[in-house]
Amino acid sequence: MTPLLPRSLAVLAVVAASVAVPVRMVEGGPATRMALLDEPDRPTGEALPFPATHLGLRWSGAHDATVEVRWEVGGAWQPWQAAPVAHDLEDEARGLVYSGILVAAGAERVEARVAAGDATDVEVAAIDADGGRRTRVRAEVPPAAAQVPPDPATKVAQPAVVSRAEWGADESLKGREPQTFAPVTKLFVHHTVTPTVDPDPAATIRAIYAFHTQVRGFNDVGYNWFVDAAGRVYEGRYSRQYGAGERPTGEDALGRGVVGAHAEGSNTGSIGIALLGDFTSVGPSPAAMSSLQAVLAWAADRHGIDPQVSSPYVRVADGSVVTFPNLAGHRDARATECPGDILYAWLPGLRNAVAETIAQARQVTPGYWVAARDGRVLPFGSAPPLGDLGGVPLNSPVRALAATPGGRGYWVLTGDGGIFAFGDATFHGSTGAIKLNQPVVGMAATPTGRGYWLVARDGGIFAFGDAAFHGSTGAVKLNQPVVGMASTPTGRGYWLVARDGGIFAFGDAVFRGSTGAIKLNQPVVGMAVAPRGEGYWLVAGDGGLFAFDATFAGSVPGLKLASFAGTVAIRATPTGRGYYVLGVDGGIFSFGDARFHGAPAGLGGAVPAADLALLPPAAVQV
Repeated sequence: MTPLLPRSLAVLAVVAASVAVPVRMVEGGPATRMALLDEPDRPTGEALPFPATHLGLRWSGAHDATVEVRWEVGGAWQPWQAAPVAHDLEDEARGLVYSGILVAAGAERVEARVAAGDATDVEVAAIDADGGRRTRVRAEVPPAAAQVPPDPATKVAQPAVVSRAEWGADESLKGREPQTFAPVTKLFVHHTVTPTVDPDPAATIRAIYAFHTQVRGFNDVGYNWFVDAAGRVYEGRYSRQYGAGERPTGEDALGRGVVGAHAEGSNTGSIGIALLGDFTSVGPSPAAMSSLQAVLAWAADRHGIDPQVSSPYVRVADGSVVTFPNLAGHRDARATECPGDILYAWLPGLRNAVAETIAQARQVTPGYWVAARDGRVLPFGSAPPLGDLGGVPLNSPVRALAATPGGRGYWVLTGDGGIFAFGDATFHGSTGAIKLNQPVVGMAATPTGRGYWLVARDGGIFAFGDAAFHGSTGAVKLNQPVVGMASTPTGRGYWLVARDGGIFAFGDAVFRGSTGAIKLNQPVVGMAVAPRGEGYWLVAGDGGLFAFDATFAGSVPGLKLASFAGTVAIRATPTGRGYYVLGVDGGIFSFGDARFHGAPAGLGGAVPAADLALLPPAAVQV
């Protein structure tokens, strides 16, 4: 074995600053010392030149070997412990295996042994992360709510960060090679294989830093970020000197991420976030998961990464192309046990939560439901399945679908005015038992969700719950029948839209134009209103769009499709910068900032699509 440090006892003075509230402070600040012991397998072990706070092991051989260590404190030997393997540090080229850092407060003597498997030349690094004296640096860590406002390109706020100076990084430990940077395309989740319950996480990070640089031979600490059990986020690998009041980002001035040493073969263009602890058989704390989600959402939004998909990655070393999740566990890119079985099993839910955080910040529609005429309601994206009428005999086909303001329920409307409530939607009444002059064709919920309106083909309005009646066309002779309606944002008015594109405004609804005097290729089938009621869109049966004081973002005819079954509905995004168009066959066409989440298969013909309802961004539980 070619050691990275001399086999003779080496003592390093690693000066560091302390981490403050809520991390324990040490008067005068700690300075880290390290001693590499090359004969810890003596029958009586080896004495340390100073009381240690942490231990790390290195050996030649197999990573599945069992190497045990114990230490003496105040004349009493502690129980033997198996050294956990840190798969993030493996050095296959040299045949070296490294352990995770063990907390060994007050250790004065150490002994190691090989309990099973192939392991030789065992060495122990004894680390004192609290010794010495230095000017104290006070870390004023703001609460989670006190976040730095995002830059114009980033909508997700960066969580509070404990800087390198605050957790006590000695910058002289960094290698002399300059840091390298690359555009970020991948995010990795790791665990440090350190004690899950840690009384001094900042000291453990100092120990990891010393072990990575002085024993493993890294240019700097391998990870880009750390997260402890209390949810504190720590700056990892050094990137650059920041200005006064500037929060560390792990990037150069061009926004490229500093290349770490956390996922061999996949370091360039990736960010490694390590949770302090071992999550092989237990999960991280809720606080740790919350902060991990916050860091990942900020990074993904900042670098334009979709956390829910897998994308190709080009390995710099050999140019090979591999495909794995954009938000990955270490084992997704390499045969390893990292980030632990429990944490790895949580990653699918974490990907969804990160995507939903970004969707909320950017007001992107996180999902939607599609209703079919036969009563089925099909969820897509983050929209939850809340029930439907599939298999239930209906007196009349489904005509409309409306979500509750919180997105945790919806109403299904049938042509006879029957209302079916699911989730947190409340039934307020229907026309199911009323003899109607014309069938009901549409509905709109009030902004409170405590009421709704139904509209019939003749423009008759039926108000239920807190929905107020503002007028109708029930007594007006129409050129063409009414096909739908939409509420104003205040709920104090509504628009009715007729088949020829005629618009009828009631209450505080403002008329902004219509296609009533335009010769249409296909009749109008629906309308959508801009978020503040400042405009609206009409959609025709051929997918043609007519925008009135609203942004035109495209239309189905503009796609020049070889065939198209026709349109049944339109829904605007929360920003008003896009919209969805629903086809008769269930096809979803997204324009502007509308995000496609999938479409149902098998609709059309005898069972066409009926309507579309969007999941509000604020409805997502993160």
